[in-house]
Parts: sequence; structure tokens; C-alpha cells
Amino acid sequence: MRTEQGPQFLVSDVARLTGLSRQVIRKWEDRYRIICPERHHNGYRLYTKEDVSTLIQIRKLRDQGLSVKDAVTSYLENRTEAHPARKPLNSHVQAMLEKGASYDEAGVTLLLKQAHHKYGLEEFLTSTVQPLLTEIGDKWSSGEWDESQESITSLVIRDFLMQIRRNFELPADAPRILGCCLPHEAHEIPIQIILLQAMMNGWQTIAAGPSPKLSSIEFLVQRLKPEKVLLSAMTAIPFDRDPGLFGELEAIAARNPQTAFYLGGQGAADHAVFLEPSHVRIAGRLSDVIG
Repeated sequence: MRTEQGPQFLVSDVARLTGLSRQVIRKWEDRYRIICPERHHNGYRLYTKEDVSTLIQIRKLRDQGLSVKDAVTSYLENRTEAHPARKPLNSHVQAMLEKGASYDEAGVTLLLKQAHHKYGLEEFLTSTVQPLLTEIGDKWSSGEWDESQESITSLVIRDFLMQIRRNFELPADAPRILGCCLPHEAHEIPIQIILLQAMMNGWQTIAAGPSPKLSSIEFLVQRLKPEKVLLSAMTAIPFDRDPGLFGELEAIAARNPQTAFYLGGQGAADHAVFLEPSHVRIAGRLSDVIG
């Protein structure tokens, strides 16, 4: 069932997706208050995909030997840790937001250089680039920044990260990762950050750029023969545009068994509860890919 708020599932759908009985779903709902389904005008409970994901995670913890009560507690604690309160912005981020608001590309670039030299690459990515991107996204979505401010500042950040990656020296025999956005996915900066983090762990990296065709991804895999491919979906747009996309990715991975395929990003996480991967692995963090 679909409403204006997005996909909504009846309890029969939730039971099929989670492997839990209707009675267990309602018992957990009433006893632990971990999900709060809405009521349709006909009286049926309607569940969201977040509800489905929550139930699947708690079921997995229960299957690992925890009591349901302990599984709920563990899930809630991990969810809190995964979404901690934001730390105060450092001075470089605050200054870059001012420069970005006035379309000052040179000013943003200079501040990026200064922050990179001050913090070193690892801390630069976590304490400057990632908070900066979050703030830019918030300002754009709230209407405080227009599309041109968001686009220009983001391009400066992307180009700076690409320059660092190109100048990063690694042994010629280092293992190789190919990073690709999915078709219709234009958010390229997250994959650049992940590839830089992989390079700090000794991996050579190649980036395919935003929104490549599936045929281009497979061509690169066959031509470059990377040990791993990381596919990035920061939004749900690729799956909305092509409902059969995951099946096509599975087919590419099956045809190229010499390479391990991983799918990550918020868009992938939102859809992961509905996927049944055989050849493509779902990755929530870089350690899932490179160990």
C-alpha cells in the first residue's frame, strides 16, 4: 500500500519481510513500543520501511541469543550511538560557510588547504569535510542557501578531495578498489571521502564519477580487475528510477566473480531490508569492505 507519506505496509507484508509472525509483531509493538504504526481510516495498522528495518534488526539480535528485552535495549543503544549529537563546528567550517554563502571559491579553497595542513588527512575528513557537507545540505534543504551556493561550494570541496587523492602515493602492487556512484546518483563527494579513507589503509583507488551507466561500471571492472567495487547510493533516486537496478547489479557481480561487490550509502540502507543479495554485499561502513 502506498500513501502520500511513502510506502506503507500492512502487518501481513511486515510478517513476510521480517520473518516474524503477526502475533509477535503486535506483541513487540505493544510491549516494547519500538514501532508506532499509523491507523488507516479502515482500522488497519500501516507500517513504514523504518518499522520493518527496526523489527529485522531486533530479530537478528534475538537470533544471536539475546532475550527480546535485551535485543531491544541493544538496538536502541546502537541507534543512539549511530546518531550522536553534533559536535560544535570548528573555525574552518564556520569560515567556509561564510565564504560559500558569498560564492567565494578561492576563499573556500584556501580554507580547505589550511584545515588539511592543520589537522592531517584523517581528522580533516571527519572534523572538517563531513560536518561542512552536513551543514551545506541543511542550509540548502531549509532554503537558507540557494542551489547555486550549494552547487558551487560542493564542487570546490569535490575538486579539492580529488586533488588529494590523485597526489596520494601508494606502492604499485597495492590492492585496488573501484568506487562508483549508481546510475542517476549525482552525490559524488561521499565516494571520494571513502576512497581517501581506503587509501589511508593501503588501497589504490579509482573513481568512476557521478551517475555512470551500468555498462560502464562493468567495462571498468573487466578492464581494471579491481579486488573490490564499492557502489554508492546516497539517495533512493537510483532505485526509484530503475526498480530492477539491484537485480542488474547482482547480474554484473555474478558475471565477474573475481571481484567483490559492495553496496553502501543511505539510499542503499533505506532499501536494504527489501533486498535479498546473493552476489552484492550490503556495507554500512568502510570496515565492512576492507576489514
